[in-house]
Amino acid sequence: MQTIPATNKAIQFVKRPNGKPTPDIFSPKELLLSSLRANEFLIKNLYLSMDPALVGRMRDEDNYAESVVPGDVMHAYGIGQVIASNHTQVKVGEVRLGRFDMQEYSVQTNPDDSRVINLGLAKPTWYLGPVGITGATAYFGLFDIAKPKRGDTVVISAGASSVGSIVAQLAKSVGCRVVAIVSNEEKAAQVKMDFGYDAAVTYRNKSISDIESDLKNACPQGIDIYFDNVSGDISEALLDLYNEKARIVVCGRLGISHLSDTKNDIGRRDNNAILSKRIRKQGFVLLDYQSRMMEAVIQLAAWVRQGKLVIKEDIIEGVDNIPKAFFRMLDGESQGKQLVHLANVDDAIDPAPRWLGAALTSSQFPRKPVLKAVSKAMSLKSQ
Repeated sequence: MQTIPATNKAIQFVKRPNGKPTPDIFSPKELLLSSLRANEFLIKNLYLSMDPALVGRMRDEDNYAESVVPGDVMHAYGIGQVIASNHTQVKVGEVRLGRFDMQEYSVQTNPDDSRVINLGLAKPTWYLGPVGITGATAYFGLFDIAKPKRGDTVVISAGASSVGSIVAQLAKSVGCRVVAIVSNEEKAAQVKMDFGYDAAVTYRNKSISDIESDLKNACPQGIDIYFDNVSGDISEALLDLYNEKARIVVCGRLGISHLSDTKNDIGRRDNNAILSKRIRKQGFVLLDYQSRMMEAVIQLAAWVRQGKLVIKEDIIEGVDNIPKAFFRMLDGESQGKQLVHLANVDDAIDPAPRWLGAALTSSQFPRKPVLKAVSKAMSLKSQ
């Protein structure tokens, strides 16, 4: 067991943004740490993930996730290691994935609020990207909701993002044509080279009609699936291009991050297109798939190790640079999944059977029956 530090450097959320978030919503803060009480355990944060969904937590409105209150440490998901524990169900050394927030250390009380991860299965950063929340969002959103078929045309907004890039690769793997919507021509060329997009359309300094025209050229057979990571005006540009029985996965709202209240989002109504073309439009929240997370984790880890998924990471060092990393993500400047590195794993104290994690991604391992059994067990547990 490591010595509990006296202080904890954190990033405080000081006020709700008036429009798009600006740097003055954050403030560095040094918190005091005391001895653990009964049933508490202390996480040392290793990596934090900067995600577009954090913007939704800043608003004082109904949301699928808990809002952050001004004065609190800003929310964030991360990978951390248990360095002290007064909880009978939590072992010192465990590496865990959970909402540990923008700080160096996190005092936790409920083991079910985070989950133990196996670093034999995947590297720590992968759990915040292709093998964790990001990858599972792409995996379930595409395969469970969009249900792609060979020959479908799939359009992905925020096509260079960590979610968008994985959706593109998964869709290509089943024989779809994939088209990215990105900010500029440089990114358009980059995503085609890095992630195998068949075409890429840009939106910066363009009208909705211009974007629609570019999409029409990029999708000569129409659009069968739209993986919507942004909402707002960009999504409106697709309305007249959908094929009959198209599927829309509403996954993100980065395109309306400039609004203080999402009720102020206005645009063309889509009921006519949905009705006439029998389009299915469904919101996607990963929380609905908790019972099947291991299915996604194991399968995605195998694909990454086999070279079937290309991943890119943009890692910034230190707690003081968390706001910088957040705004790099928000402004579309990150070159891959935006992460902040705070500390290294202490491999010597991790009790996880890493040999088992490595075996699960082996080509010789009977993965399908194991995944089926795990998903069934988790589903029964959640009932």
